[in-house]
Amino acid sequence: MTGRLTLPQGFPTEVMLLERPAEDSLPEGPWFLLADRKLRPAWEASGLPQPPGTLWVEVDEGSKRLPTLLPWLEHWAEAGYHRDATLVALGGGVLTDMGGLAAALFLRGISWHAWPTTLLSQVDAGLGGKTGVNLAAGKNLAGAFHSPARMVACRSFLRTLPPRDLAAGRWELVKMALLDGDASIALRMLEEAIPEPESLAFALRRKAEIVHRDPLEHGERRLLNLGHTLGHALEAASGHTLLHGEAVGLGLLAACCLAGALGMETFPEAFLRRMADALRPLAARVKPWSLCEAYLKRDKKALGSGADEERILSILPVPGRTAIQKALAPRSWEEAHTLMNTRLA
Repeated sequence: MTGRLTLPQGFPTEVMLLERPAEDSLPEGPWFLLADRKLRPAWEASGLPQPPGTLWVEVDEGSKRLPTLLPWLEHWAEAGYHRDATLVALGGGVLTDMGGLAAALFLRGISWHAWPTTLLSQVDAGLGGKTGVNLAAGKNLAGAFHSPARMVACRSFLRTLPPRDLAAGRWELVKMALLDGDASIALRMLEEAIPEPESLAFALRRKAEIVHRDPLEHGERRLLNLGHTLGHALEAASGHTLLHGEAVGLGLLAACCLAGALGMETFPEAFLRRMADALRPLAARVKPWSLCEAYLKRDKKALGSGADEERILSILPVPGRTAIQKALAPRSWEEAHTLMNTRLA
């Protein structure tokens, strides 16, 4: 099940799922490359071109800031690119987020193609048009909606990933299954060493359907934040020693626990135990609630104050049906943090 995926009519991004990079997947007109330096050997081994203006860069969560983009923009301006040029962004989620934002800023917006190379970025950052950088107050607080014209996901890149990165990315696949309350598909995705094309296609199609119906995240698209509510706070509080996908996995477990604590139907105990088993090696990186609370309240999902206290837009999974959105007080997530830690002990 590789090739061009069938997506909703009018969806702004063409999605290609391939086994390995192919030159005919590159833009047809003028283009330039922004790429992770670690991927240069793989790119060159594939025989793919490096046009004038190519930048090989190193980025991480610490450099995911607006000042990092400025030398890129200056470089492209000096190279003389016009608005008919296309940016190809090759790398993981951080580079994809930053490359998309740079494309939105350069010449007030040029076309770009996402070539996500990690499992996390193929399922999450590469599709949907969210671009952004971090501010001191929190993750992805400055950005723009700017959809790539094409996304190319190559499974060969996944085979080059360290085991930890691959394991972290699986949680975004698990999330897509839990959005529909399907523990059996979630478990299958959790167990696949390298995700099968069918699993990737399922996740990409499901995300495209949601994004197409709600491109600017006014309603249904908020469901894609499942696992991110507490996950972003855990990631930031850890000083980013937790990978984003690892934090999402912890956030998924916490959301499942919280749903049960609120009296909702719960997932099978065997499934929750399997999730906890996979996440237990991360327990030492989970910071106390006192360090997470401030990040949770500053997250872009915070709704401000309700009648008596602040509210957080929260996504809770439900077995057998679509996840629900619920405005909850931070103290609910304090309970979720406690319940998650109990399972990880």
